[in-house]
Amino acid sequence: MIPQISSHNNGYYVCDNKIFTSKVNALFHSKQTKKPIEWIFHDSVYQSHDWSVEPAETLDQLYDRHSRLLREKYDYLILSYSGGSDCHNIVESFIRQGLHIDEILVNNLNNISKSVTQLNPTVQHASNLNAEHELQAVPRLRDIHKRIPRTKITVLDVSDVVLNAITDDGSWVFDKADHLGIGQCFRFNYFYFAELKKKFDQGSKIGIITGQDKPKTFIKDNHIHVFFIDTTANLAKISSFNVGYDNIFVELFYWGVDTAPMVCKQVHVIKRWLDANPRLQVYWRDATFENMRRYHEPLLKSVIYTTWDESWFQVEKSTSWWNTEFDTWFQTNPEFENKYKLWKQGLNWLDQQLGNEFVVKKNNQPDTFVKFTKTYRVAPMKPLRAQQK
Repeated sequence: MIPQISSHNNGYYVCDNKIFTSKVNALFHSKQTKKPIEWIFHDSVYQSHDWSVEPAETLDQLYDRHSRLLREKYDYLILSYSGGSDCHNIVESFIRQGLHIDEILVNNLNNISKSVTQLNPTVQHASNLNAEHELQAVPRLRDIHKRIPRTKITVLDVSDVVLNAITDDGSWVFDKADHLGIGQCFRFNYFYFAELKKKFDQGSKIGIITGQDKPKTFIKDNHIHVFFIDTTANLAKISSFNVGYDNIFVELFYWGVDTAPMVCKQVHVIKRWLDANPRLQVYWRDATFENMRRYHEPLLKSVIYTTWDESWFQVEKSTSWWNTEFDTWFQTNPEFENKYKLWKQGLNWLDQQLGNEFVVKKNNQPDTFVKFTKTYRVAPMKPLRAQQK
């Protein structure tokens, strides 16, 4: 029997009947024991859900229901906010119901990314990611503050957190999840900051909401399917920095244990949209990582959210993982040359230890770990001929 642990958990790994919340640790254990790994992600709930039945509620009603559930569940609610479509939709759900968000938490890398950041809305390459803070998050936060002035807005420059995490002894690679690009790996260490730790120490039940993620969908055998992937569940791994706090829980707003109806509705909405736009189905029938980043994610913002304005600034998505274009500031700045060498040494060591069984390369460089997924068949697509009439 596969071990099951608390529903507060946002995915974990089982190998040799042992539970791991760190993917790195699970991979090393599998390598040593020759035992397979199973990723558990709300299996008991999602496997019993009837994905073929579309919920009667609208998407906004389902978003609002989940916002109310979280408000009732916690004494203090924090939203980790970037200004992107997923987290902004959460803010709007709370606002339209008059529900209080205690704190909105924003992180940026402004101090160490200045060399490549262009505050020009026409520069949308992934290397300009850090411009999103000034060009998107800040304007949205000004508007949010006017509308819900009681909500505390905290902006953290996490530059020191990120750079100081790369240690000379290479220990930074342990106890991690998926995202070993320096920017993504360490920027959610909110436990580094004294003011936040003071709040955490008060002992109230605190929920930290993150905006993972739009549903991952593809078409196969003329049915639309939804899948959950560990790389996305591990994207903002705030809990990996939580040492000693049993009063703090991370809530994946869209991919939670209670959100199967919400995801199900999203997929049915996407299915109808694809039925009405058959020319776009090629990107779902060939649902490569690149297609999902370049087409699924940008196109779906206005399909499943009523709260997104297409004129707002966002850069293109990166198509690499560890060697992500998002970290161009780190890869190209001579000031960080020594840290960059230490970081590369860590990745190369993981590659040497775990090998091709667990490490995936891109352009002959270690770029990610193998991925684990859970897939559910949802509904049949209209025949293409019928769509084209």
